[in-house]
Amino acid sequence: MFLARRLILMLVVLTALGGSVAYFTTEMGLTGSGEKARHLGWFVFALMTALSIIMVILIWQSLSQSLRRIRHQLRQFEAEDKIGMIMIDEKDELAELVGAINHYLTRIKTHFQENRIHQKELEIQAWVSEAERHQTEAVIYSISEAVLVTDKFDELLMANQAAQELFRFRLKSSYRHPVSEVIDDKELLELIGQTRQHKSRNVTRLLERHDPQIGKTLSLKVMLSCVLDQKDEIIGVVVVIHDMTAEKEIARLKDDFVSSVSHELKTPLASIAAYVEMLADDEANNEQQWKEFCETIQEQARRLNRLIDNILNISRIESGLMQIARENLDLTGVAHEVIATMRAQAREKDIELVPEFTPEKLMISADRDMIFQALMNLVSNALKYSPPGRKVFIRLGENARRQAVLEVQDYGAGIPHHSLEHIFDKFYRVQENSALSGGTGLGLHLVKQIVQTVHSGEVKVKTNPGRGSTFTILLPLCQTPQSPPVNLSTRA
Repeated sequence: MFLARRLILMLVVLTALGGSVAYFTTEMGLTGSGEKARHLGWFVFALMTALSIIMVILIWQSLSQSLRRIRHQLRQFEAEDKIGMIMIDEKDELAELVGAINHYLTRIKTHFQENRIHQKELEIQAWVSEAERHQTEAVIYSISEAVLVTDKFDELLMANQAAQELFRFRLKSSYRHPVSEVIDDKELLELIGQTRQHKSRNVTRLLERHDPQIGKTLSLKVMLSCVLDQKDEIIGVVVVIHDMTAEKEIARLKDDFVSSVSHELKTPLASIAAYVEMLADDEANNEQQWKEFCETIQEQARRLNRLIDNILNISRIESGLMQIARENLDLTGVAHEVIATMRAQAREKDIELVPEFTPEKLMISADRDMIFQALMNLVSNALKYSPPGRKVFIRLGENARRQAVLEVQDYGAGIPHHSLEHIFDKFYRVQENSALSGGTGLGLHLVKQIVQTVHSGEVKVKTNPGRGSTFTILLPLCQTPQSPPVNLSTRA
């Protein structure tokens, strides 16, 4: 505005000066002073030119100073990375232009601040989403079942450790890869595709998958569900896989157990019923035969009682309801009682029970009935799987760790090496030896529960398939002075 005023003022002054000169020149020409008039005209022209140049220079200098101030402020804004107001004198020639620029900069600054606030909000939302994603991943990774998550393009987004182990892949190298390239199970891939195609929720299927590394067929319960957004559009599929192999095996073992228990119960009951019937019919020809019938009934009753005790004791121990009557007892005395109890059964199979005991007392703090039960189960097993004419050794001694060592060694069928890790499992029976003797698969499991769970001891087994087995029980001795330990490993 001020620049325009100066220009107008200069034009007015120059116009007035030129008009005045033109007037006087005309007057002088009319009065005969033409030469003077010409000189005056050139003088005025020169003067006007000089004044014009001076005015232009002054205006240019003023503009240059204003522009330098503006440029300096803009550079400061750039260095400080901010948007500010250009400060200039309101009387400056560029004040109006700078005002318009400042108005524009103010709008830009407002928009910039709004964008920064929006960006901060987006960053907070992204941080919250990332935190929620990490929490979701942590929950998924902590689940024992295998979990797979795919997107709407059937690309792998997430998989926990159980899923990676089941399908033999690593998420880091398979992330965002098509799930068909990661998993080699065609049936499962078809289920994922069908679930996504039909937008299905809560789909459950049972699949069989052969695992060549363990040489077993796995029974899998697969649960699938589509994940939908607010517009009911598919954004992915969640797959949860529960391995039911162990559960099915337990169910099978329970069925076998029920069958075995039924058989084991029927056998002594049938024997008792038969001998009672013979006694009732006076089929005992003499006192000796009558006595034999009674002893058979008594033995079968004891066999039935042992079976029931095994079942009840396991249930009580596992439920924590077993009442333990601890006392300081001599393990040697308990072993003698077991041998005396089992000697009749050994004679029936022409098997000799051979005790090899240390002469010193082996005092332990334990429940007499439970230790008796554990040792009797081991001896009974040895008799079951030993052929007639063999020997079963029962050894007692002490090791260097101040433990009582009890061994039961037979020279029977032995245990296949693949069965060793399961030999103490509940209901487990060695299939290769099932024809030799019946049973419920509870005896050795009860031994382990009595020794390890109740008495904080150890139970071990060494075997040579076809040549026999040795079961070893280790129990802590009472804190009383003892003789030097007897090394059982040197005894046959």
